[in-house]
Amino acid sequence: MLPTTSQSWFIFGIIMLLLPQSTHYPNKQLKNYWKCGYSFVLPILMSLSAVSTSFASENIEKIIVTSVPNSQSDAQPYGYIAKKQTTATKSDATLLEAPQMVSVVNRTQLDNLPSESISQALRYSSGVVSEKFGAFGSGIDYSKMRGFDADYYLDGLRMLGNSGIWAPQVDSWSLESLEAVHGPASALYGQGGAGGVINMTSRRPSAQTQHQVQLQAGNNKNHAIKFDTTSAINEDETWLYHVSGLALEQESQIPSSRQTRFLISPAITWKPNDQLNWTILGQYQKEPRLGYYNTLPAQALGLLPNPNGKVDPNRNYNNQSHDNSHRKQQSLTSLFEYELTPQWQFKQNTRFMKVDTEISRDYTRGFLPGDRLLTAVYQEAPSKSETWVTDTQLIGKIATWDINHTVMTGFDYQHGYMTKDWWGSQTVSFDPWASHHKPDFEPYPVSRTSIKQQFDRYGYYLQDHLRWQQWNLLLSGRYDSANLDTHNQISGVTNSSHNTAWSHRVGLSYQFNNGFSPWISTSDSFDPVLGTDADGKAFIPMKSKQYEAGIKYQNPELTQLVSVAVYQLTQENVTTHNPRNPDYYQQSGEIRSRGLEFESKLALTPQVNMMLNYAYLHNIVTSTSDPTTLNKHPVQVPTHTGSAWIDYRFHQPYLEGALLGAGVRYLGSTYGDNTNTFQVPAVWLGDVSFRYQLLSINRELQGLELGLTVSNITNKSYVASCTSSTYCSIGTDRVVLGVLNYYF
Repeated sequence: MLPTTSQSWFIFGIIMLLLPQSTHYPNKQLKNYWKCGYSFVLPILMSLSAVSTSFASENIEKIIVTSVPNSQSDAQPYGYIAKKQTTATKSDATLLEAPQMVSVVNRTQLDNLPSESISQALRYSSGVVSEKFGAFGSGIDYSKMRGFDADYYLDGLRMLGNSGIWAPQVDSWSLESLEAVHGPASALYGQGGAGGVINMTSRRPSAQTQHQVQLQAGNNKNHAIKFDTTSAINEDETWLYHVSGLALEQESQIPSSRQTRFLISPAITWKPNDQLNWTILGQYQKEPRLGYYNTLPAQALGLLPNPNGKVDPNRNYNNQSHDNSHRKQQSLTSLFEYELTPQWQFKQNTRFMKVDTEISRDYTRGFLPGDRLLTAVYQEAPSKSETWVTDTQLIGKIATWDINHTVMTGFDYQHGYMTKDWWGSQTVSFDPWASHHKPDFEPYPVSRTSIKQQFDRYGYYLQDHLRWQQWNLLLSGRYDSANLDTHNQISGVTNSSHNTAWSHRVGLSYQFNNGFSPWISTSDSFDPVLGTDADGKAFIPMKSKQYEAGIKYQNPELTQLVSVAVYQLTQENVTTHNPRNPDYYQQSGEIRSRGLEFESKLALTPQVNMMLNYAYLHNIVTSTSDPTTLNKHPVQVPTHTGSAWIDYRFHQPYLEGALLGAGVRYLGSTYGDNTNTFQVPAVWLGDVSFRYQLLSINRELQGLELGLTVSNITNKSYVASCTSSTYCSIGTDRVVLGVLNYYF
């Protein structure tokens, strides 16, 4: 039988997508643009053929009897509990079938708990250590899992760009959910670190009309207006739209430092039939002011002795004429799905992202002899990045004897460039206890670096999810190739590197009838790290290996989800913060992590939701060229972390639908430098949340809802973390936010 038109386009498209690997082009750039551009063209070609097939089907349906679709659907998630995931397996496997620890944060949890950033949204996820830069890190999302940095993905595609404070940031208002996959994920996602993957899912268009406007106000002069709207465009609901956006202005907890953000995220979905679904998402985010980002030495915060005592951690030690950091990012994403046959599905996701960031600030270093005068440096560091990322998949559901297979093969490609300049002033000193100070940083610049990196990375992967009776076997393999050119724009020297690697994952689980599902798995990862060290030298790839075992429980009613995992994870060529230049990373030898994670989400009654989490982690340097750090613990990695949250939904007169919740978080102590000479103390923090529907007091107020969230309710003063004795971040003080929502 000859292939259909759409199948022909699919075969042609795959050939053309892979053709550039073996075709000669006059220059590399043309080859790259061919691959990236065709990622958008292929969905168009297949969509046109799908529509023509649909029209033909409509004529046939007039003379044949059609079957009645199955109206029975899977049980829906309850409260904060999810049934399925998409990140751990890139498929529709349930959480019980995924042989890996997975934490899911749905939109309900984002709305009910304090979640103004991705880092805040992950507070109540086991083993995820976020907000380690505290009050000075509001402009970055930086998380560790199992002792290593996590990689951020948006809609299944990696967010590439410069690291640290130059990286892109996604606003939690634009998201539907988050999934944190703990441990290596290279077998599917390719180049990635040992910590795991945090995948953020954007809000999508829906045929169900929903509109929301939110007014927000809080301490630190916080003012914001947010909106979210979605509906069908036409009567047959083949065209859907979604738009969300916000305008935000607030002060940080440091006086005279402001943060502003403007965001618009439009999306449109075309679904002409049951076979085709194509969504285009755009995003434009501008931050004219990123806010004050600074740190203080351990001696200034009482972590190390100082005869002069501690300084005021919330004082602005910045020369305010230098507080001019800003960022602009924009992206265009295509999410394309097409059902070739009832058994085979084609998917292709593509994103272009552009980020333009400039960091302009002062930051303190250590004290001069006598421990009275504090040194500081003015820094101006502009950076730009443009990245293309595309992931193409073919998914099939087949059976061999009585074994059901979900087979997935795919190809992904990443291309882009990044530039980062750094101008630094001379080092100056000032008295932080003096009532007034204005350091004179002139003349500057004194030192300068200017680096441009261009990368091309591609990978081929294959996965087979085998189901036999109550057994689940997951087999994943992948081949990666990475090319990186690092050009020093001052010396004119270019260094090139080419790395290849195979990675795998094997996982086995068994689902008992009572809801328990034990699993074992092994996986590895390979990550050719982007960026350079302080000397402009490119990093060599990181490699990791993990062994994991655990057990999950989920009842059929989806009111209870409990996961427990133990693991051993080893990573080579680890990147850590440079203690002498904390804005940059350096590479050490090998780090081994052993630990246990417990996570539970429970709907105790239709009114009561509870979350309990705990993680134990023993993280140690097992090999290094620096003998002073051998057998030491890395910075920012607590041995113990835990959290608990409970909320109650009222169903009484004048309180109908109101919600009251409270939580507590424990952040264990961490070491403050690579040689473990001092520690950052542990801290307990509390949060509360309240939502009240005004309909309860007056039916004419239907759709109006008041909300209040408070983070760090006791206003505990603490140190979030240190990466060296001269670089410590202050914890976030109490944050109170009140909102008025209008749903219509």
